[in-house]
Amino acid sequence: MKLSISFSLLFLAFLFPLLGFGQENKATLEAVEYLKQHPKSPKDYLVSKFKNYPLVLLGEDHAVKENLDFVKSLIPELYQAGVYNLCMEFGAFEKQKELDELLNSEKFNERKAKDMFFYYNVGWAYKEYFDIYKAVWEFNKTLKSDAKKFRIVNLSYQYRWENFKGGARTPENMKAVFNLGTPDQFRTEIIKKEIINKNEKALIYMGHVHVFTKYKMPILKVNNDDFCDYDEGMVGNRLYKSMPDKIFNIMFHTPMFSKTQYNPAYVSPANGELENALQKLNYPQIGFDLINTPVGKLKDNSFFSFCHPDFKMEDFFDGYIFLKPFKDLTGCTYDDDFFAGKDWTYVENNFPDPDWRKPKNLEDYKTEIKKYVNIKDRYRDVIQTSVPDVSSGKIIRINQFPSKYVASRNVDIWLPENFNPNKKYAVLYMHDGQMLFYPKINWNNSEWKVDENYTELSKKIKLKDCIIVGLWNTGATRHSEYFPQKAFESLSKELQNQTLEKYFLGKVQSDNYLKFIVEEVKPFIDKNYPTLKDRENTFIAGSSMGGLISMYAICEYPEVFGGAACLSTHWVGITDLSDDEIPIAFENYLKQKLPNPKTHKIYFDFGTEGLDSRYEKHQNKVDLIMKEKDFNKNNWTTRKFESADHSENSWSKRLSIPLEFLLKK
Repeated sequence: MKLSISFSLLFLAFLFPLLGFGQENKATLEAVEYLKQHPKSPKDYLVSKFKNYPLVLLGEDHAVKENLDFVKSLIPELYQAGVYNLCMEFGAFEKQKELDELLNSEKFNERKAKDMFFYYNVGWAYKEYFDIYKAVWEFNKTLKSDAKKFRIVNLSYQYRWENFKGGARTPENMKAVFNLGTPDQFRTEIIKKEIINKNEKALIYMGHVHVFTKYKMPILKVNNDDFCDYDEGMVGNRLYKSMPDKIFNIMFHTPMFSKTQYNPAYVSPANGELENALQKLNYPQIGFDLINTPVGKLKDNSFFSFCHPDFKMEDFFDGYIFLKPFKDLTGCTYDDDFFAGKDWTYVENNFPDPDWRKPKNLEDYKTEIKKYVNIKDRYRDVIQTSVPDVSSGKIIRINQFPSKYVASRNVDIWLPENFNPNKKYAVLYMHDGQMLFYPKINWNNSEWKVDENYTELSKKIKLKDCIIVGLWNTGATRHSEYFPQKAFESLSKELQNQTLEKYFLGKVQSDNYLKFIVEEVKPFIDKNYPTLKDRENTFIAGSSMGGLISMYAICEYPEVFGGAACLSTHWVGITDLSDDEIPIAFENYLKQKLPNPKTHKIYFDFGTEGLDSRYEKHQNKVDLIMKEKDFNKNNWTTRKFESADHSENSWSKRLSIPLEFLLKK
């Protein structure tokens, strides 16, 4: 059962002053409150801007179905508001006369619509763009014969990619491709000619970078003193210079380019805090201002913040439209009929950016086009940072929790069903936090089902009331952070040198990772949530390498952790090594460092399939050590699960067992 929006906000408003949330959370809560007080639908929001601005610029990330469906649905409302023009980047002005005729013809000619898009771009085979043409035609059919008709204005022209002969891009060969001028110069002139000079209003719909107005795209320039220069040539920039008071730009919910441009390629706007705020309101469809609002004050550290110190969302766009979170957006529909009767030689000579892509034939090119609309793949970097949906309780996300010890990462805090800030809660810290609660945001579409397991088990037996903290791994540093450092340092120098660069990026960081948990995360949780801070109510758990680091944590910090659950513990340490030097190092470490069995509980398990099949012989040796150190059935258990493999699905099926072992009253 999910908390209602009103109760969630009431709880958060109560929690903030009493428990001292950090500055980022305060900004998010202020954004939540603003959005709550300005619940304007996206349609009403956008259309209302035409009261003060004759030109509204709307920026999209291409080929997202929900965005195009929204634009299509706007047509009657725009017309009602005296807006008779939709200017679109996606079409060639050479075909404007044909388009005007098509939108006012007796019968809609779908073949002609697709062929006009093909003329503009031989790869634009996405049904929802053609559907806008048809929607305007259908709307115009409802008007009286003497009424002013709604119009689509094509802003682009047919680029001559056949003139690009390969090699480096130069002014000469770019002039040959863009033979009618730079695209945004051409588009600006069309808007002046078809809209401004006629004293009309228009919605101008383009890719989001083209609708920048005040914001200037940064360019690294090594010989400038501050290393910065700026591109001011976008359509919005050009219009803003001549008529700053007459244009307003709005951005669809869109991933931002990351500063690295790879791994990840995209980041979530406002460092994820924008989706955080909207998630607290159950993701309403909403339009809202960024300028001079708490939402606009949210800071952003994406590529667009380059050369823009203290960059905030209001520095980027005037307004924002949110339809769905990234995890729920879908790509446009590929239409194979787009290529009916088309010659591959012509397509090959004219597909855009031939220096960036090399399809060998038409089928290869179609595969590229289809891949582009796989939003789950294209947006995977931001989808995996979405706040998980949970079937019970509530998740609070701390985006990029800062650390002086390790790389920053997200921390998810799960509050159980019927959470009561007047009660005190045990805390379970779990590794691989992105894999715990929700499968659709993960690379392998699986999860531990932590919220379901805890909630169902608590209905059957008496468990400690518990907050669960999911500590994300960073991907690249996971192995180096989860491999017990003191065991590594006991290995032969030859093995250390052999593995250090290949597996650990030059250093083992598990001691620092545990400091991150013990000295940074735990104090934050204890300060901001009603927790039982003592060892008897603080636990740690993980699987595979997460099992190793959980074992290491309870041994290194026996005064902090009273229990550890180590599922499918990765005793081999490094999967593609077959000798026993690493497992023996773990065994020797445990002989020296196991905590007091009278005050600590430890759970181990393993399966018999896949990678788990390698663990039993090592676990048997560990079990002998546990017995030697006087652990017994009251404070230790090892379980074997026949036919269980090394996966989140397997761990989720048996998670209730370690939860009961650690948390049963």
